[in-house]
Amino acid sequence: MRGAGDQLSIGERIAFYWRRRGLSQAVLADLVGRTEDWLSKIERGEREIRRLDVLADVARGLRVTLGDLLGEPVLMEDEASPRRRRSRAPWTRTSALGGWHGWKRMRRRFAGICPTCPGS
Repeated sequence: MRGAGDQLSIGERIAFYWRRRGLSQAVLADLVGRTEDWLSKIERGEREIRRLDVLADVARGLRVTLGDLLGEPVLMEDEASPRRRRSRAPWTRTSALGGWHGWKRMRRRFAGICPTCPGS
């Protein structure tokens, strides 16, 4: 049995996800366009996936991200942390306000909605 700190191989992750999704090895192999034997060898570590597009096809068939298959760490933030979360896109508010002010300055802003409205 593996401990919490042990790393899974890509093949072990593939096996984990197809079982979790309720798929069979044959169904996943068909979704990816490969043979069941090929998929079995990948899972056992007898063969490696060397091309990113093939790995992306497997991820798509499993409905997971490439990060899930590659075992990228997931960052968790403490809910009780006093730090404020930074916006992922700090430009969003500025862009939205700029767009709004630009729209307000347009002379024909209501032309498509109401041809008889003032300013159209």
